[in-house]
Amino acid sequence: MNRLFSGIGSKIILPYLLLTLMVAGIGAFIVVNLVTGTLQERFNNQLLDAGRVVAETMVGYEADRLTVLRQVAFTEGVAESVATNDRQTLDEIVPQIIVNSPADAVVLLDMNGRELFAWHRFNIGQDLTIQTDFSPIADVQLVLAGHADEFGDKRAFLAETADGPMLFTAGPVFLDEEQVGAVIVGADVRKLVIALTQIAVARVTLYDQNGQVVATTLGDGRENIADLLQEPPAQYVTVLQLLQESPGQYQVVAENAALKVPLRQLEILNQNYQLAFGDWRLRNASYGLFSVALPRNFIVNAAATSRDLLNIVFTVATIGVILIGFLVARRIVRPLNRLVDVTTAVTEGDLNQRTGIQRKDEIGTLATSFDTMTERLDERTQQLVAQKSELTAILQSIADGVIVLDTEDNIVTSNPAAQQLLSDLSEGFSRGALHEFIEGRPPYTPIKEAEQVRRFEMNGRVLSASSAPVLLPGGDRLGAVMVLRDITREAEAESLKDDFITGMSHELRTPLTVVKVYSDLLRRSANGQLHEQQYLYLEKIIKAGSELEEHIQKMINISEIQAGTLNLKKEDFSFTELMRQISNRWQPLMAAKGIYFSVEQPAHELTLNGDSDRLQWALDNLIENALNYTPAGNSVRLEVYEQGESVCLDVIDSGIGIASTDQRYIFDRFFRAKNEQNYAERGIGLGLFITKELITLHGGQISVNSKPGAGSTFHCELPLIVGITEAATEAS
Repeated sequence: MNRLFSGIGSKIILPYLLLTLMVAGIGAFIVVNLVTGTLQERFNNQLLDAGRVVAETMVGYEADRLTVLRQVAFTEGVAESVATNDRQTLDEIVPQIIVNSPADAVVLLDMNGRELFAWHRFNIGQDLTIQTDFSPIADVQLVLAGHADEFGDKRAFLAETADGPMLFTAGPVFLDEEQVGAVIVGADVRKLVIALTQIAVARVTLYDQNGQVVATTLGDGRENIADLLQEPPAQYVTVLQLLQESPGQYQVVAENAALKVPLRQLEILNQNYQLAFGDWRLRNASYGLFSVALPRNFIVNAAATSRDLLNIVFTVATIGVILIGFLVARRIVRPLNRLVDVTTAVTEGDLNQRTGIQRKDEIGTLATSFDTMTERLDERTQQLVAQKSELTAILQSIADGVIVLDTEDNIVTSNPAAQQLLSDLSEGFSRGALHEFIEGRPPYTPIKEAEQVRRFEMNGRVLSASSAPVLLPGGDRLGAVMVLRDITREAEAESLKDDFITGMSHELRTPLTVVKVYSDLLRRSANGQLHEQQYLYLEKIIKAGSELEEHIQKMINISEIQAGTLNLKKEDFSFTELMRQISNRWQPLMAAKGIYFSVEQPAHELTLNGDSDRLQWALDNLIENALNYTPAGNSVRLEVYEQGESVCLDVIDSGIGIASTDQRYIFDRFFRAKNEQNYAERGIGLGLFITKELITLHGGQISVNSKPGAGSTFHCELPLIVGITEAATEAS
């Protein structure tokens, strides 16, 4: 039980519990919102319908006022009475026309806008003056002036009277096609909103263009309610802009994506209402806004009821799911605990442990696989022990010292020969020379390129150290193996050989000089006494002496290079000019053999610091090799270019090429690549060795890339004098 809540059981039950609670909460939230959303959508549609009813009813009321206006204006005797200012006749005729009409007030005006007759439904029989002078009103002025627009010669306006705000519709009165006055038919706004409320079954509020409440049925029209309903002037502009999307229609702005204006919610007398706005139009002109309001308490109550019921349902379901999850987790955890116990024992070395779980599910398959793996691991361990014994025996019998390194270049193991060799030297070898060799090793890429042999001299003994990476079949590095060999005697023999060659080279120069001097003297003093064959022999002697002197000089220079005593006369010089000189010297020789020779280099000067004569010697060796090993009819190309702060020279030929097995030794002393095609070419294998050493002494490096039958490319890099080169570039 403890493991059930502290181990993997908790990792199963806790996420399961959290997921269950999350799903229950989200499910309850979604269902409640769906219920509420459905009710809200129905509510919005009802509100929208109420708004349409209000808009259409206001249009109908306006039509009724126009009907009353026409009845008054065209009744016989009215126009004559207005033209003659006969108030008595008007008092007798007009009330009979309008007493049964829906109009709340009727006023007749002369051409100056002065009142001739006034009637108000709430003051029948009284001499009521609604407004003595209508002439200042702009719409009345337009009617008296006979103005007509695309909607006719009638005008509508809103005016404040002693009995409250009223809607008026004004029209002209004609006598024999001549306008003699005007008639105004009015409707009480407060009665209008009450009638609209009864028809639309929704509370109605009218606003002017400044957002002020003109009349409302919310809160029974109390004055303090009007302050709550007041809208900012910007609301009027917003509604009109949105209603322009459907010109010519009277629509209510509802809460949906197409109309983009949210409904307003407010609380009045402990009742929560939702409002939708529309355009209040008179004679197809906007005079403000109207709103319809419906109580939304039933939506809130329905949502609360649904939420409580769903919470109970989801709580019960959640408890049931948790109990089922607990039982399932317990069934899963028990065999897993057995697997943990067996795994721990195997980790500690007890490979005889088995789970013994027999189930026909994934856990049973896992347990069976684990038992099989343990058996094979036991067998493999025994095999490895046997192999380790064999390898140990092999290492013990190897005469050379063998050291095994890990991926961090730390010594893992070594054979007795290596231990004896290191103990005979000094304790500092493994920390000094050995790690110097490790750090100088090239990266562990291909094995054939990674292996490297270096020499170390310590306490009068010379060691040869070679290293190669140990790679897995996939190419990952497992470590490295280093082989140490005591080559003190070989080194001494090589040193004696070098001393012998150096001594012999110096000794041979004296008799060779005598041969050259007397051969040249014989040629100069012959005075025609030698025939042509004798002259030919003499030229061959002189040429052979020069070649022998050149080889001897190479041997001396090699000795100086080996001893580190070769002196370089370094100075700043133009590498560009040096390449021109080399090109001019080798062009005739290439042409004589039938080889196309070209040099490509930048136009600006490239400046180096070094010994130009020695460097020329090094480059001549490369070009001479290209000449010797490139058949007639092919090409040799020199390419010079800048790369960072270095100048690069590529000597590219299309000759016989170099085998890949020979390329790693091509710069060694006395090495010549084995190729039947170059066997006839003379040489002792010193040219490329000298070239590499001279370029290295100048701080550069050289490499080769070749393929048999496709030619070779020797790549050289030498450091530039950056400041001088940049100045030369700007000057050019």
